[in-house]
Amino acid sequence: MHRPQRPPTPAPARPDGVQLRAQRSPRLIALGVLLVVLGGIAAASLYAANTHHRSVVAMAADVTRGQVIGRESLTVVEVPETLATQALDGERIDEMVGQHALTDLPAGAFPLPGHVGDDPLPDGQGLVGLKLMPGRLPASEVVPGTELLVVSLAEADTTAVEATAASSPVFLDDGVTVALDIRVADADAATVARLAATDLVAVVVTGVA
Repeated sequence: MHRPQRPPTPAPARPDGVQLRAQRSPRLIALGVLLVVLGGIAAASLYAANTHHRSVVAMAADVTRGQVIGRESLTVVEVPETLATQALDGERIDEMVGQHALTDLPAGAFPLPGHVGDDPLPDGQGLVGLKLMPGRLPASEVVPGTELLVVSLAEADTTAVEATAASSPVFLDDGVTVALDIRVADADAATVARLAATDLVAVVVTGVA
């Protein structure tokens, strides 16, 4: 015989005064608000950085030291105003045309007036590199074209040779020694090179470029 199955027992009825409510975490709400605010700030900053630009001069092709800069080697590009780099305003591009590069200027670089000038090595002159210890070069700015006097510091040696700065001084890896390229007459190039090899040399500024 099959016993009749009992109908399932119904769940007890919820009292009328009891309602289910989703729990909300104040911390999660605060975090959501903070993320929305930060996202808005980031979007505003990104928008501002991409809408405020300036036109600057840049190298469109590689130009090696000593070469004449042609108009085809230059271009004008737009960069954010917040870009932390020195650059020449685009409207001054013609100032660079026809100048000699005093240093290598690779494509994409931002050339400045100090990077160009007269022919760095005119006929009848030689290029000599000096390595100067502290105190053997004036602390004031030395730019290409500055008139110099190269003086021997060796005892009983009164050699002094007129020269012209072919570059600006550059600190070497030790952060103390300074490298400087100078132009001297061909007749004095060997003398200055020998002085440079002894490290017993100092430079005096006699005229400003």
